[in-house]
Order: sequence, then C-alpha cells, then structure tokens
Amino acid sequence: MISFITFVPLLAAVLILLTPSGQVRILRFIALLGSLVSLVGVLSLLIGFDSSAGLQFVEKVAWIPGLGVNYFVAVDGVSLLVLLLTALLAPVTVIASWDREERAKPYFFLLSVQFTALFGAFTALNFFHWFIFWEAALVPAFFLIKLFGCGADRHRAALSFFLFTALGSVLLLLGFVALFLQTGVLDFPALAELARAGSLPAGLGSLYPWVFLAVIIGLWVKVPLFPLHLWQPAAYVEAPTAVSMILTGVMSKMGVYAFLRIMIPIFPQGLRAYQEPLLVLALVTILWGAFLALRQSDLKRILAYSSLNHVAYCALGIFVASAGTLPANLAEAPALAIQGVTLQMFAHGVTAAGLFYLVGLLENRCGTRNVNELGGLGKAMPRLTAFFFLLTFCSLGLPFLAGFAAEFLIFSGSFALAPGITAIAVIGLLVTAVFLLTVLQKVFTGPEQSGWSDLSDLSGPQIATLAPILVLVFWVGLAPAHWLSFSDATSLLLANLLR
Repeated sequence: MISFITFVPLLAAVLILLTPSGQVRILRFIALLGSLVSLVGVLSLLIGFDSSAGLQFVEKVAWIPGLGVNYFVAVDGVSLLVLLLTALLAPVTVIASWDREERAKPYFFLLSVQFTALFGAFTALNFFHWFIFWEAALVPAFFLIKLFGCGADRHRAALSFFLFTALGSVLLLLGFVALFLQTGVLDFPALAELARAGSLPAGLGSLYPWVFLAVIIGLWVKVPLFPLHLWQPAAYVEAPTAVSMILTGVMSKMGVYAFLRIMIPIFPQGLRAYQEPLLVLALVTILWGAFLALRQSDLKRILAYSSLNHVAYCALGIFVASAGTLPANLAEAPALAIQGVTLQMFAHGVTAAGLFYLVGLLENRCGTRNVNELGGLGKAMPRLTAFFFLLTFCSLGLPFLAGFAAEFLIFSGSFALAPGITAIAVIGLLVTAVFLLTVLQKVFTGPEQSGWSDLSDLSGPQIATLAPILVLVFWVGLAPAHWLSFSDATSLLLANLLR
C-alpha cells in the first residue's frame, strides 16, 4: 500500500506528459486524481494503524544486496501524521492552482513529481532509498520557483534554495558514507540498534563528532534553522501560492521529521553531548523569526518568518528531550516534548498552508501584499476575513485550536527540562502575537482603502478548499488525544533512546 501511495502521483505525472498541452482541464484532473487516490490510500493506513505497535505496513525487498541497499518502507507514529499532512495538502495545492492556464503541463507535472518525492521521503527506511526521495523533492521545487514564481527575484530565490539545500545534502551524504564504511549498514532501524548498543560511536571513534556535524548540518538547512535559513524567506515569497503552501506546509517538516527519524535514533549520544549549543541556536531561530516578521510589510514575507519561528519550536522540543538521565519526577517530560513536536508538524503544516492560500487570494483581488496598502477588507470580504482570523488565532496558539495543543506539549516538556531557555523562548510567542494581531488590524479592521468595497469574497469552491483545513484545526484543538494516540508509543520509544 505504501508503494501504491507513493507512486500514484508519479503515474499521474507520466500521464500528464502524454496529454496534449492544450488539454488544460484534463491536465488538472489527472494531477488532482493522482493526489486524491494517494489521500484515500493514506486514510486506509490511518484506519488500520495500531498505535501500540512499531513499524507497520512494512515493505522490504533487497535492491543492491552487496551494498546493503534495500527498498524498505514503513510507517510508525512519527511518520503517519506527516504522511497524512502531505496527502491532505496535495489535492488542496492542486485545487489552489486550478486557474493556471499558462504552461499548465510542466506545472502539474512538476507538482505531481513533488508529491511522490514527499511521500517517499516520509516512508523510506534505507538511507540510499530515502536519499533519492530527499533529493527528488528538491528538483521540482527549484523549477516551480524558477519557472512559475511570481516575483522579479524568483531566479535568485530558486538558485539560493537549490545551493543551500544541495550543500546540506552533500554533507548528509558524506556523513552516511562514513557510517556505511564503518558499519556496512544503511537501514535506519539497524543503525539505530548499533547506536543503542554503543558500537556505533565506539566504532567511529574520533570521527564521530564530524559525522554527527555533517548529518545535523544537512538536516539543519532543510528545516531551516539559524544561521542556515537564508534561502527560506525569498523562496517562500517568490514561489507561486501553491508552491509556498508545499514549502511551508510540508517541505519544512522534512527536516524536522529527519531529526526524529535519523538524529534521535542514530545519534542520541551526539544530541546529548551538544545539547546546550543546539538549544541556543533553536532559541535564536525562534526570536530571529519573530522579530524579523515584526519588521516586514509584505504578507508572504511575514508568514515566511512566522513559519521559521514556529518550526523552531519543533527543534526546541527535540533538543530539550535529549537531556539524558533524568530524575523520576521529570521522566515524562522528553516524551511530552516529542509528542508536541509531532503534533506541531501537523498543526503548523495545515495552518500555514491555509494562510498562504488566503494571502494568494488577497493578492489576486487587491494586486498587493503590502499591509500598509490594505485596510478595511473585513467589510468587503467577511468570509475570507473569518477564515484568516481563525487560522491566525491557531498560529497564535489560541486554546481549542490545533496550535495550542501542540505548543502546550512542547513548552510543558521544555519548561521541565530547560526552564531558562524556555522562558526566553516565550518572548517569541509574545512577539508573534504582536505582529500577527497587527496584520489583522491593518488588513481587515483598519480604515477601508478606496476601491476595496467592490472586491469579491471567497467563492464556493474556495470555501470548499479551505473547509477541510479549518475542520482539522478545530478537530486537533478540541480532541488532541485522538491525534496524539497515533504517536504515543513512538514518542516514548524516542524519548527512551535519548536517556
């Protein structure tokens, strides 16, 4: 089933190539159908998932036996929610691109290839197999920004995105080549077992810190975190709306997911040894993103820095969980933080994607994203305003919305394990509230600009596109235990690996 989910969008991409360029409706339909079939497949995994078990729906076939390369895919409590996130946002991004007429064939082809790469990256458990998908996700995103971007700086943004992430991938590859030369193993679970037994760091000896550094930098770029985040704002701003939704909703979660899948199981000793500087860098990213967002006037740039700030909370949760041996009264804190991270990936993914979609709709109607040129839009577009307010409140962590449940868990674990760092990180929450509430005031409740009264509100199809996102925001916020149950066992296992 996992292979079916992964490669259906690729099949759709092949069909798109075989379809004449002038058949735009058919091109859209093929891309949408491929994404919907994958979504149905993921929902079937969700229904059959046993939250008390480990890896499930395993598919493992020897690929290059002499090099230890296997086609090895499965899901567990860490990967299931990000897989669901990807499957949910895939059709939403296709629908968000429904009006595209110019060069529709390459656009929907690249979009479908992107979906396959993302599904593969979240399910592969052999480094060789996983790295192919990790890199494959980079290529269509580069071309989607470069060829279909909406700004004058799209070429530079695409190049910066490619160079930063490619450099990170090179370091990641070098780190795993060193691991393979030492162990002859490429399967993530087998490497995790070697790390748990202590033979991995002992075998690498003095090389261990360098391998750890190479791998963590490779993942650091992808999240991204300070100071390797420089590609992110321009890429998010210059990308077309649907691609911005993928970048912030899913691709930023690839790095966080890889921390949970690779760094904690395979390098727990390194995370414990370098916990303090890692926590400081996560804290700097939280504050950097929040304060830079406060200084922006472009709505997409504000959301880009807000995304940087929110994803950094995931890094904070991961790094505080690596505290090592703890007294009995703090024993549950690492698992709480990791559960918060898994929920934050999902909650932030749907929320940020929805906000970028709304900003794209605003820009199409008003011709600008500058908050200083907008105002009083709440009267002209009450439905769009209501959606924007609700998703913004979720991003702020308002109770009974998805963001609150996720951030509450992260900060519960963090305050117990690193109270000083966490107290300072709260400043980021306060600054986030300031700039997001300022946006709401200026854009929707401020003085109405001339000419805005005739703007059209959300259409029926646009409301239908946003409705699933809003349902999930409330569902996760009102019943977080249901969603957390998927990752209970896996979060506890990861927390135990860090002790």
